[in-house]
Amino acid sequence: MQSEIRRWIAESRRKLEGNGLEDGDLDRLEALLDGKSRPKIMYLTARSINMRSGIAGWAVFVPGEGPELKLPSDEPPYESVLDAIADGWCVVQYPINKLYEYKDLENDYVGFDFILEKWN
Repeated sequence: MQSEIRRWIAESRRKLEGNGLEDGDLDRLEALLDGKSRPKIMYLTARSINMRSGIAGWAVFVPGEGPELKLPSDEPPYESVLDAIADGWCVVQYPINKLYEYKDLENDYVGFDFILEKWN
């Protein structure tokens, strides 16, 4: 939890510089301190292992909102993994290259899955 509070402090300092700190930010800190904060988990399937490549698929899981993954819209929520990181998401797992080594198989549908988290 301390790392999440430190992340909140860093984000809030950036917001203070740009006059963007709001009541919701303090609510988020309070939830962190009370232990009520839960992470959102997002799976982004990129077109390559490069974090700048486009997004081919995605799903978001929010604890407490049911067990199913939800598509946020018809359009990807971000243009790339780097865009998600810029919006406060943290990568918790990168694609594992050896999972995508297929010999004698045509398997273009397999993407490069990044797993990200963001705390409310």
